[in-house]
Amino acid sequence: MAEMILPGTYIDVRPEGLIAPGQITVGNIGVVGTAAKGPIGVPQLLGSMPDALATFGAYDSWIDPATNAKRTNELTLVRALEQAFDQGGTIVYAVRVATNAAAKATYAVQSASGTCATLTAASEGTWANVLGLNVAAAAQDAYIQNEVHGGAVAPIALKYTPKQSARNRVTHHIDATGVTRQLAVVYTGAPTADQALIDPGTGDVTLGEAIAAADTVTVSYLVDASHAVLVTLQLGRSQETYTVVDGNDLVNQLSASAWVTAAVGPHVTELPTVMPVPPNQLPPFAVFKGGVNGEAAQPSDYQVGLDALLTQPAHIIVAAGQDDSFGNRLDAHCQKASTDAIKRDRIGIVGSRPQGTTNLETWFDQIIGHNLDSDRIIFTAPGIRAGDTPTGQEVTLSGAYTAAAFAGLLSSFDPEVSPTNKVLPVDELEAHFDSAHLTLLLQNRVLALESRQGFHVVRGITTTTGGAFAQITTRRIVDYAKFGVRSAADPYIGLLNNERVRSALRATLNSFLGGMVEAEMLESYDVSVTATRAQEIQGIVDVTMTLQPVFSIDFIQVTMFLQ
Repeated sequence: MAEMILPGTYIDVRPEGLIAPGQITVGNIGVVGTAAKGPIGVPQLLGSMPDALATFGAYDSWIDPATNAKRTNELTLVRALEQAFDQGGTIVYAVRVATNAAAKATYAVQSASGTCATLTAASEGTWANVLGLNVAAAAQDAYIQNEVHGGAVAPIALKYTPKQSARNRVTHHIDATGVTRQLAVVYTGAPTADQALIDPGTGDVTLGEAIAAADTVTVSYLVDASHAVLVTLQLGRSQETYTVVDGNDLVNQLSASAWVTAAVGPHVTELPTVMPVPPNQLPPFAVFKGGVNGEAAQPSDYQVGLDALLTQPAHIIVAAGQDDSFGNRLDAHCQKASTDAIKRDRIGIVGSRPQGTTNLETWFDQIIGHNLDSDRIIFTAPGIRAGDTPTGQEVTLSGAYTAAAFAGLLSSFDPEVSPTNKVLPVDELEAHFDSAHLTLLLQNRVLALESRQGFHVVRGITTTTGGAFAQITTRRIVDYAKFGVRSAADPYIGLLNNERVRSALRATLNSFLGGMVEAEMLESYDVSVTATRAQEIQGIVDVTMTLQPVFSIDFIQVTMFLQ
């Protein structure tokens, strides 16, 4: 609406002219894999390796100590995240996957007659099998918070024996008026209209004012330490402590625990039994049992994790621990996410299977014999040497973890920066290929690493057969342009569909695409914003772009004339 500034002078601000494209990225990583801890099938946003460890726990040793051979089903998620963060990843959406065998550890808290409460780990996995619990005599009084009573019964009988204290509180919510009054607490005599009498002997509470049946009385009060116990949960060097008076109180307080949930047992009104302390020893901690990781995840389990990533702003996707046999599933996910319906343009990265005891040439033939052919899938080889945190040894990881490392490196680059000839600073390669083998890898669309004054990416390619999108940079530049145009155009949804607004939209898109030219992502572009009369009526605008991405130098041909 126009605003009059001076008589006869009006200013009408049209917000369409102020819309500018926002900041975007195509460098966020999405990883799915198995872990010892954390929610299953729920994307978690991570910004560092400590975040990953806190959310998903540590990975297991690469070598099975029982057989001294590689584990059959190693935990993959955090191991892949370690490589991604080490190589430059900063924003990661991670999803834990597991089989149906995954289970949460539990512990039954005992009282005089049996179980007063059952505690269950917050998530499935072996992480909670080292979670300890101790019950000791309380060293301080227990505090019962917000015990609620209806107004139909007088006097009010508290659940536990109260102790006289300045911390005791009584409030009266009057249903008829909606008013909540805090009453002064007294312990002797007859209470007045603004007082509540707490009898420490009987546990009765009497209000000095009338209580209607629909009213609510809330009491918070202290219980003597002799009627309470101290429950301690311990995980590593961290502890959670709760002073409780019975199973009900324990269940209520554990709603704030970061590690467990609790359910009432058949003897919920009883005090948990104190654990005896042997002479000259530390207090004993009983451990939870039954936690199972569900680490033997199958492709269908990984698919559940990928589906959970569909709506997340992740652009570089890794299926942790999965080799090229999973590549077509990953491609199907990336193609689906990149449709106009979902608008999450992304590429996936897989790696070569481990050589193990396979003959070098047979293994190499398996690599170049892959069946991947997609402009949205990158296939990396060979594997890498890396430290194994649980054992402190250096182990050989398969190409699946090279994929995670390369994802971290790629995410650190702007879209126009080619990974060709860039250094991947890993400890060592699984194998060193000579020029003949490297040539065959490139001819068969494998992104290969070579040892040459460090470990270099030979050529930044996808697995597509020919075409412009064989270069990773072209795929990323076009995805960046699509994402940016969608983001720049989104604020116009719901505005007028006329030439003035379409001109403003055109200007916004020109601003974004012009910035891509200045950043040397594009050599040139052309964009048109149009609508026929029928489209105007239907609320449709056509945006048509022609883009000329820049191309990286993949090799230099030298011609020499000698005389």
